[in-house]
Amino acid sequence: MIIYTCITNDYVELPTKMPVGPLYICFGISNPPKPWTGGLLPDLGDPVRTSRYAKILCPFQQDSVYVDASKLHLLNDSFIELSESILNENKFFVMQHPHKYTYLEECAEYVSRGWVDEETLINFTEQVKDAGFDFSKFFSPLCTILWRKESTPMDKLWWDWYNKGGIRDQLAFSVSLQLSKMKFEYEPARDLLNNFTDAEPDGVWWNNRAGDYQYCDKKDPDDFVNKLCEITGLKKMFRYRAAVFTKTGQLVLGDRGKYWPKDYHSLDVISGRRNH
Repeated sequence: MIIYTCITNDYVELPTKMPVGPLYICFGISNPPKPWTGGLLPDLGDPVRTSRYAKILCPFQQDSVYVDASKLHLLNDSFIELSESILNENKFFVMQHPHKYTYLEECAEYVSRGWVDEETLINFTEQVKDAGFDFSKFFSPLCTILWRKESTPMDKLWWDWYNKGGIRDQLAFSVSLQLSKMKFEYEPARDLLNNFTDAEPDGVWWNNRAGDYQYCDKKDPDDFVNKLCEITGLKKMFRYRAAVFTKTGQLVLGDRGKYWPKDYHSLDVISGRRNH
C-alpha cells in the first residue's frame, strides 16, 4: 500500500516517524528524509494549485491512500489497519464532511472565508448546470484522505472542473463524482476518524494548519446565496443553514445538530431551520 502526500513552499514539516509497512511518497520534495521517497510536481504558478495535482490525478495503479500533509503526524498503526480493511473491500472510498454541506453552503463557505470570489463560483455554477449536475444531490466530501485501488476515470474530470472553480477542491470533487457516475463508498468523517484519532469538535484532528490562505476579500455570502438559488433552483430555507456564534461573530454553515454540542456556544440562527 502506498501512502502519499504533496507539499509545496514548505507548507508543513514532513514527519519521519511513520507506521511500518506502507511505501511513503511525498510529491513536491525531491529528496525527503526516510522513510519518504520524493516525487515531482509540475509548477502551475500557484503553490496551492500545484499541491493538488497528484492528489487529484492519482499516479498509481495499486492500493494508495492520499493524506493531506498537515495530518500525517496523526497516522498510526490503527490507521494502517483501517486503510487495509477499506481497500480490501472498496475501489474508491471517501469521507463525508461533518457539516454535510449543501451546494449553497459549500459555495457560501468559500466566499465567507475569501477562498474563491463570487464571479468564479457563479460562472462555475452555470457551467455545471449546463453539464446536467443535480444540485439537490450534492455530496459533501472531506477530501483530507482518499482511498483508491487505482487511478479512476473520475480523476481527469475532477482536475478539469477543479481548474474552473477556484482553489478549493471539494466542490469540483462532488460535481465530478456525480457527473462521472463513479461508484464509491463513504462513511461520516467523525465516525471513521475516531477509529484512530480524536475528531470531536475540539479534537486533535482539527488542530493543525488548514485552509489558511486567502484569494479575495471575505464577504457576507447572503446576497450571493440568493443569486445561486436563482441559478440552481434550490430553496434557501431548506438548503442554506447559517448561524453565527453570538460571542465571536463567526459564521457557521451546514449541519450543526451533531457537530456542535448544544452548550458549545450560543448561536444566532440567520437562515434555515434550527437543527439544534
